[in-house]
Amino acid sequence: MNTKRLIAAVAAGYKKQLLLAGSSVALAIGSLPVIPLTPSPSLAQSAGFCQCVGYVKNRFGLQGAVGNAKDMIYSLPNLGFRRISGPQQGAIAVMQPSFPGANRTYGHVGVVESIQPNGRISLRGANQLGNKFTEYGCNNVTVIGFLTSVNNRPDLSFWVRGTATMPPPGGINQVNFSGWVMSTTGVNLRNSPRLSDRSNQNVAYRQTLSFDGWTYGETVNDLQLGTPDARWYKLAGTNFWVPSAYIYGNAPNSRPMP
Repeated sequence: MNTKRLIAAVAAGYKKQLLLAGSSVALAIGSLPVIPLTPSPSLAQSAGFCQCVGYVKNRFGLQGAVGNAKDMIYSLPNLGFRRISGPQQGAIAVMQPSFPGANRTYGHVGVVESIQPNGRISLRGANQLGNKFTEYGCNNVTVIGFLTSVNNRPDLSFWVRGTATMPPPGGINQVNFSGWVMSTTGVNLRNSPRLSDRSNQNVAYRQTLSFDGWTYGETVNDLQLGTPDARWYKLAGTNFWVPSAYIYGNAPNSRPMP
């Protein structure tokens, strides 16, 4: 091998090593955990993939766990947000799993970008379709329009910072009523309006229960109708809760979803 060929071979090998190293660096950056960042072109290389909740947390500087997208209706009131009656530019939009286009398990959350006269909205957020750009520490931010009107939709809510003017979804509505257990295997009483917060108390099938209040909690599919129901009933005189989805009987002046 002459001198020119030797130099060319060494150069080619060095170039290959650089390309491989570049691929490794890119992979490492893409797998970094999401952290709150001030949006800046100089920080684009530090951005990572965000779930929809991560983008909203970064944008509004929210700390701690807030739950999945659909569950943010319970965490936002505790973080200084209030629910408003309709879409507003810059407001947080929380979609339940039943809203067309939202994830069928976790729902979706984003920030209202624009509102059309027909009730359709565009959302700015992460982990959704569209042309991606970098913002607030997320490299997968897009703005997309949803084809379904938000007018009179019970599975979508809008939130802004400020003092609450509407009762938060987690507030307890005190009212006396009763119902019986529809689950053929009975139902376990919960310590809070969440399925995972199980107690050591169980109630048998068809047993009639008395309640002294209700609130919105984790969404559960109704055993009879198969539709989502976020209402939870408080067992009278106790701190135990049961999901409305497992009870035959409705709390007065309530609706299944907030």
